[in-house]
Amino acid sequence: MLQAIEAEISPDGHVTLLEPLRLPRTVRAVVTILSPIETPASVRGSGAALLDLLDSPTFANAPVGNPEQMERDIAANRDAWGD
Repeated sequence: MLQAIEAEISPDGHVTLLEPLRLPRTVRAVVTILSPIETPASVRGSGAALLDLLDSPTFANAPVGNPEQMERDIAANRDAWGD
């Protein structure tokens, strides 16, 4: 099972998972060190922030796409490869 979980690692090596994780048994993991983060996780976003966005006037007033046109665009892009 491959699963990606975002985490922060402090300078002393303490790992903090940024989302809940439950495993049925002990598993192995590979840690990949990414570039330093600019803002703490609490500022980057959360479920509450997402719900606020979904309830916002900006989201409510966003234009709705035309599904038929989207399908045509997808087909055109797929065919553009010339396979």
